[in-house]
Amino acid sequence: MKILPLILGMMFSVSVLAAKVEVDVVGMTCGMCVEAITKELNSTEKAENITVNLDDKKARFTEVKNKKLTDSEIKAAIKKAGYEAIKIRRY
Repeated sequence: MKILPLILGMMFSVSVLAAKVEVDVVGMTCGMCVEAITKELNSTEKAENITVNLDDKKARFTEVKNKKLTDSEIKAAIKKAGYEAIKIRRY
């Protein structure tokens, strides 16, 4: 019976880990685009370690622990910056 608390603890710790997110973005052409998207994702206060890559047209970030960003929130933040999120993946 000593194993049960250990297993439950492991399950709980995995469920609260922050997800890594990758978003394909349409419309980026310059460094100002990168800054605008970074600023809007940061303003959600649910994303950290944000990197936006102009070459591969992707935004990557880690969700703040226990603060999940929905796909709608991600799309809205990127739209507010003036761009379109077309594919969102979580790891």
